[in-house]
Amino acid sequence: MRKLSKFKETATQVVEAIGGKENVVNAWHCVTRLRFNLKDKNNIPVDKIKKIPGVMGAQFSGDQFQVIIGNTVADVFEEVESIVGNSGSNEKTNTDEGFLSKLFDIISAIFTPIVPALAGTGLLKGFIALAVIFGWTTADSTSYQVLYGLADSVLYFLPFLLAVSTARKFRTSEYLALALAGAMMYPTYLNAAQQAMQASFTGGEAPAPWHMFGIIPLPLVSYASSVLPIIFSVVVLKYVVNWIKKWMPGSLTLMFTPMVALLITFPIAMVIIGPIGTYAGNFVGDGIAWLFEVGGPFAGLILGATFPLLVITGMHYSLAPISLTSYAKNGFENVVTPINSVTNMAQSGSAFAVALRTKDSSMRQIAVSSGISASIGITEPAMYGVNLKLKRPFYASLAGGGIAGGFSTFMNLKAYGGGGMPGLFSIPAFINDKDTMNVIWFIVALALSWALSFIFTLVLGFDEEIEKDEVVQESPVVAVNSIENNRIFSPLNGEIIPLNQVADETFAQELVGKGIAIIPSDNQVVAPISGVVKIFPESKHAIGILGDNGVEVLVHIGIDTIELGGEGFNLDVTVDSHIEKGQVLGTVDFDELRAKGVDVTTMVIVTNTANYTDVSPAQDNGVIYKEEEIVHII
Repeated sequence: MRKLSKFKETATQVVEAIGGKENVVNAWHCVTRLRFNLKDKNNIPVDKIKKIPGVMGAQFSGDQFQVIIGNTVADVFEEVESIVGNSGSNEKTNTDEGFLSKLFDIISAIFTPIVPALAGTGLLKGFIALAVIFGWTTADSTSYQVLYGLADSVLYFLPFLLAVSTARKFRTSEYLALALAGAMMYPTYLNAAQQAMQASFTGGEAPAPWHMFGIIPLPLVSYASSVLPIIFSVVVLKYVVNWIKKWMPGSLTLMFTPMVALLITFPIAMVIIGPIGTYAGNFVGDGIAWLFEVGGPFAGLILGATFPLLVITGMHYSLAPISLTSYAKNGFENVVTPINSVTNMAQSGSAFAVALRTKDSSMRQIAVSSGISASIGITEPAMYGVNLKLKRPFYASLAGGGIAGGFSTFMNLKAYGGGGMPGLFSIPAFINDKDTMNVIWFIVALALSWALSFIFTLVLGFDEEIEKDEVVQESPVVAVNSIENNRIFSPLNGEIIPLNQVADETFAQELVGKGIAIIPSDNQVVAPISGVVKIFPESKHAIGILGDNGVEVLVHIGIDTIELGGEGFNLDVTVDSHIEKGQVLGTVDFDELRAKGVDVTTMVIVTNTANYTDVSPAQDNGVIYKEEEIVHII
């Protein structure tokens, strides 16, 4: 429960800081970052967001606003999604970003959601190859056939996965997109396309030409494992659907709009988009292969040295189509996965060098944990929390990753599956029963990258003062001595109940801090202490006060009242303004909230409880009046 509370608090503060759910156009996440498209990108308090507990960094990258979370990003995003809804609002972002920024944004949104499926099945494919090498099974056994079908399913049926993620990004029907992918992957058509392909290679008998409506020639192209055709087709589908809805009578649209949309889009997809997309994907893949064939280790060195910079900007997602196209066409991928893996290990090596050399225990702890994460493919904690912060370790990691990238290209290392997160966990993806040395050399490349970055960091060193100033941030322990200063007063008239009776586990288990709860009996709210208002979200459901005596008090009005968006709240409070104990802050229409089924229980919490010997209610139950002592601090 503690972790869930922490995730919810981080998500709530992030969403509030970026302008609330009304300002969110799209929201999604990768393995370490929350990613947002915002309607209004002006005046986003980036520095403030960086200081939110649970946030490692924040930045704009093209049209995206990225909040770096680290390993727990999926948990935080779950809470973000509960606040903003499924991918935010339907309104378009107001942006003047360039074409490349928008393109990277689209690629990221389409390919990020399918990474877990690719990673899981790619890892399984590596273990299956390992089982064949060690003689635990054979390629003609039923167990192998079944497991290989599972491992190969995501790549083979990739158009279905891409149909869903593309439809979500472009806000069109996922089910129509799946119907389009199903038509492209229908067995009758796929079998004919495969026969045509075999005939072109072997000179055998080709299937009879296909025509639509008897007049439109239909190219026989296999879309198994394809990438670009379904993406472009779903984009066209979106605009076709929107066009039909403009003239289709409302009483008929439910039945006839999907049918007409598919009848229009399908021929366009099969006759124009599909073949062009297939040939374009093959052309790009061949071009990258040619570049690395000509450039050799030098090309690998350049990409290895710059890959972390692509990660920082989010541009590394632009390489996903190239990687997937290579898997589909060649059965392996020898550019992106090997180099991404060694550069991740480089971040790990530099972080561990910092852990060895630093004299600061807090930085040592961060460096060790983030170094481990980087070695298994999650580099943002090491990159943002350690190496970039100290600068020279990051330069060392670029050098180590570049040399290892050149080595991996020289050895022509091949990944035969998605392989999980790039790093140690991707080792099984490099196992192949026909090329047993491939995985050995890959392990050597990982070790080389880690060791070189480790050594370079030790040699270059880093400025310890930066680390101390920027990493160690502790709240001062404030003594509360006077009789007046060790008391918090009730902000409401009402009935007291203990926190453990509150219907919100976060407060009931005192995860935010110790305090008391009140069931209000009238609408007026007053200040419980004298101090400066530090928290007052647009939803007006909570007031955070830093007391003049250092006590941090949160008055949280109602449960889940953030969803009301301020409705029923009439509070005259301004962030950074000073208020006096007993000052009237405004009113809340508790009757209106009750009529909506809202739990109006109000919590009064000391959020820096850990700074004091004890925080206890002045009384556990009964009636309480405004400005009457409610919490006592020792």
